[in-house]
Amino acid sequence: MSGWILASALWKTAFGPSAKKRYPTPLTTHQQWMVSLDAILAERTWGHSHATLYPLKRINPTNCQVSLKGSWDVTSPEALHSTLHWLATEGHRVQMASALGRPPLAWDYGRYVTVVRRGFGAGYLDEPGAWQLLVQAAAPVAQTYGSWQSFAEDFLAGRQLWMRSAGREWTGLQDDTVQAVSRLLDPTNPASPWRQVPWQAIYQPDQVPTQAPVR
Repeated sequence: MSGWILASALWKTAFGPSAKKRYPTPLTTHQQWMVSLDAILAERTWGHSHATLYPLKRINPTNCQVSLKGSWDVTSPEALHSTLHWLATEGHRVQMASALGRPPLAWDYGRYVTVVRRGFGAGYLDEPGAWQLLVQAAAPVAQTYGSWQSFAEDFLAGRQLWMRSAGREWTGLQDDTVQAVSRLLDPTNPASPWRQVPWQAIYQPDQVPTQAPVR
C-alpha cells in the first residue's frame, strides 16, 4: 500500500464520518445477534464496531477493501460472493472434521460474517444484500451451538488447526484471539455484544431494543 493511501485510511479510521450517524436505525435483537458472530475478529480490530452492520465506527471503505484483498484476495462483488459461497458450503471445516471429531462450523461462519460486514463496508454489498446473507448464516449456526461460549470454543479450535499450516508469522495472534474471546465472555464487561444480546435471543421473537446498546 502506498504511503498516501495508508495515511488516508488511518485518517478515516480516526476522523471519518460516523457509521452510527450514517446508519442510525438501531439493530433488532436478531440483527445484533447475527452481527455478533463476527465479534471475535472484530474485537481484535482497531476502530471496530459491535453495534452496527458497518464493521467500523467510522466510514472507511479503503480499510475494508484492503482487509478483504489482503486476507481473502477479494477485490470485487463477484469475488466476495464466491468466497462466501465457499465458506458456507465447505470452508476449512470439511478438512478439519477428522482431526477434531466434528466440523468446526464456527470457524467458517464467524469469518463468513466478517467477510459480509467487510464487503458491505467496502461497497461490494448493499445493506439489504448484506442482511440477506447474514440471515442465511444464522440458521446453521443456531442449530449447531447452544451458547456464545460453545461457539467461541469451536472458533478457537478451528483457528488453532488453521494456524498449523498458516506459518510461524501467525503464531502470536492466537493469544490475541484467546484474549479477545475472554473479554467477550467476561460477565463484568458491559461493552461485550455477547452480554448485550444473549445467545437464546435468536430463538425468540425479534424485537427492537428500547435503548441504544453500550458502545
